[in-house]
Amino acid sequence: MERMKALIAQALVAVVVAVGMGLGLVVMGVAMIVGLVITLAVRLAGPQILAEAERRATDLRAEAAHPVNAEAAPV
Repeated sequence: MERMKALIAQALVAVVVAVGMGLGLVVMGVAMIVGLVITLAVRLAGPQILAEAERRATDLRAEAAHPVNAEAAPV
């Protein structure tokens, strides 16, 4: 009886280890897929984001070069 209990316990431990490894591999696979999707999105959207940032920076530089005086503006 003790031998059978030990055998069943070893089998259960083996199953738990196998399931844990399997879930770990699945999680790593999902993380890899999410990373690839983010990388692809950044590569596709990157040029537009950089162009918009440059446009906004140019606008801000132009505004900074010509400050508006609220007191001098006609009402």
